[in-house]
Amino acid sequence: MDCRITESEWILMELLWQEEMTQPQLAEKLGKKWNKNTIHTFLTRLCGKGFLEVDRERSPHVYRTAVPREECERQERQSFLQRVYRGNVGNMVASFVKDRQLSPGEAEELRKLLEGYGK
Repeated sequence: MDCRITESEWILMELLWQEEMTQPQLAEKLGKKWNKNTIHTFLTRLCGKGFLEVDRERSPHVYRTAVPREECERQERQSFLQRVYRGNVGNMVASFVKDRQLSPGEAEELRKLLEGYGK
């Protein structure tokens, strides 16, 4: 399954990975910046893509995720790596280090991971 989803779809998925919800519950969590029709559109789209399941036996309908967060994260990482760094992990890590995007703790954690790699 291709887990590429839009930023707005990620917002809904984040809420639904926490717990299943109805459209009114989602609207309450999202606040006034999202209207009912927008939420419905995204829910329908996510169901169509296979990311959500809907229990139509209950009223209002209850939405739950059909794809684990970890799977979507993995595919997003792979897509980003391929798209931006042409699949080269070393170049990606080097660019983060050069741009000082790693804290000292993160750099130490990375060093330990690399030392243990391939053992």
